[in-house]
Amino acid sequence: LVVTAEKREQSMQDVPVAISAFGAKQRDIKGINTIQDMTNFTPGLIYTSTNDRASLRGIGRLTNIHAVDAAVAIYIDGVYTTSTILAGAPPLMQDRVEVLRGPQGTLYGRNSIGGTINNISARPTSHWYGEVRAIGQNYGYSNFQAALSGPITSNLKFRLSGYKLDQREGFFHNVVPGMPSEGGKRNE
Repeated sequence: LVVTAEKREQSMQDVPVAISAFGAKQRDIKGINTIQDMTNFTPGLIYTSTNDRASLRGIGRLTNIHAVDAAVAIYIDGVYTTSTILAGAPPLMQDRVEVLRGPQGTLYGRNSIGGTINNISARPTSHWYGEVRAIGQNYGYSNFQAALSGPITSNLKFRLSGYKLDQREGFFHNVVPGMPSEGGKRNE
């Protein structure tokens, strides 16, 4: 697996950093669909989905305010963000996710004392490519994903992708009259 943990493409075996990297195919095989699923395969990674808090090796943000500097740096295609949610984007949308444990301040700045999570999006291809996925489950869950990529000219390529995820029913029924049933309703 080729990673860009040190800001250049290298084999994962040559990187002298504690790293866990998940390519799109590996995520499909292992069933990693969210950042919460990634915690099962990444030593030291803890994620709280209710507050969007990520911690690596016990170091993370202790507040719900997104404007406060986090101890785990999150990057999407090299751009810093405070939200970890996009690390769990569908594998069809991402090339790989890299989780670097331990202080990464030399390459990733002051907000990386706990580590860094790099999200690398899928790139346009030089050949025509198209894929559509549809997933349906109980509780009114549906997930539609699509990607199309190819060349426009010999030097210009494009990629168009998107997904729509819905879960219309909650996991439990509220017995209080007039109150909504909750527990996992989603609309992304």
